[in-house]
Amino acid sequence: MKSAQQRGAAALVVVMVLFFIISMVAAYTSRNMIFEQRTGVNFQRATQSFEAAEAGMNWALMMLNSGRIDAQCRATTSSANDSFRQRYLDISVSTGLITPRLFGGVPLTPTCVFDEGVGTWRCSCPDSAAPVLAAPTGSSVSPAFRIRFSVPVISTPVEPGLVRIDVVGCTRLDNACLDPAGASLVNEGRTMVGAVLMLSGRATAFPQAALAARGNVTATGLNVINAASVGSGFTVHASGTINTGGLALTTSAGNALGGSTLQLDSGLNPADIAASGAAPGIVAADRFFAAMFMLTPQRWIQMPAVVTVPCPSSGCDAATVRTAIANNPGRPLWLTRGLLVDSAGDIGSAAQPVMMVVNGNLAFTTAGVTVHGLLMLRPPAGWDTSASTQPGTIRGAVVVDGAVTGASSLVVQYDSDVLANLRTSSGTFFRVAGSWRDWAIP
Repeated sequence: MKSAQQRGAAALVVVMVLFFIISMVAAYTSRNMIFEQRTGVNFQRATQSFEAAEAGMNWALMMLNSGRIDAQCRATTSSANDSFRQRYLDISVSTGLITPRLFGGVPLTPTCVFDEGVGTWRCSCPDSAAPVLAAPTGSSVSPAFRIRFSVPVISTPVEPGLVRIDVVGCTRLDNACLDPAGASLVNEGRTMVGAVLMLSGRATAFPQAALAARGNVTATGLNVINAASVGSGFTVHASGTINTGGLALTTSAGNALGGSTLQLDSGLNPADIAASGAAPGIVAADRFFAAMFMLTPQRWIQMPAVVTVPCPSSGCDAATVRTAIANNPGRPLWLTRGLLVDSAGDIGSAAQPVMMVVNGNLAFTTAGVTVHGLLMLRPPAGWDTSASTQPGTIRGAVVVDGAVTGASSLVVQYDSDVLANLRTSSGTFFRVAGSWRDWAIP
């Protein structure tokens, strides 16, 4: 028989083995818990950086379709500041190609950080320097994002109206992490998302005549000019008849005045489209609008870049419109009523013309004012020019959803340079479908 001492030694060995096994199990369990904790933290940081990058993408789109901003990316009405798109993008008037603005040979990079201490985002939008942001005041995680624009490499040659955007999101404000060309930092979440943006919603089918109307043109005294060296040389284009005897017409050299008008063009007065099943009907007026802007008016006014200008029943005065243009360079205007040019000073300029939809009549009561841009008049009764008691000039083109009547001494002059400027610079930025990605492309 084994002695008690031997039995005790055997039990000790068994206990030690069991203790060792339990220790190994505990160590393995602890290791798994630590691994899970680290995985959870990494996932949290990855999610935070991804959400920061997505927030930056949406923020940049909003800013591109907004008005003037200051150095902290806040909205301002100061003419000393420019808009976000003017600050970070160069849009060629002649070609429509979009390139990023550079600082030190590299694109400017607006940057934002969420400051937990004050519970809000702080941003830096420099126009000729690197972004400058103070460190967040709180001790919590403070995600940040940085924006970079570049020329999209999706086709050769590059198509006009397109620009590539890359957004880097990080779990803290650190230049090494936020650098789009840099690498991730240890223990920091970093996500890079990108997309191709398109400048859309512009007037794509500009009129070829100085004055186009969906109706008859019976006005008298209008001086209509299309002396452009290139183009059709059309002065008046209408779906109805044109009273050429009451108009003063000037066309380009070599063109006969009689051939500078085009009347009874049914293409300017499309038929209504009746509702069919789930598809809504489209009235002729909306089809006329969509032929130019590629969208019905109900959809066009919902675009982020379009500025709706509320007008009283008498119409917007000139000062209100000038203020809207000054605060929102490059953005189309939608006037809820008519336009009364009742004070001195041009509206728009040759360098910065305006695309404006006027839901009412247009009248000049102050002499010597020039409106630079493309005007679409959408009053129910067309354009009654006799409401203008003083001479004025529209340089660009006028499109009237209706007839043109009355007597006045107004001048409508076709300007291909103004229209080309609007074609390339005015509109809303959208993401190109299928261009979004969350991986880096050098």
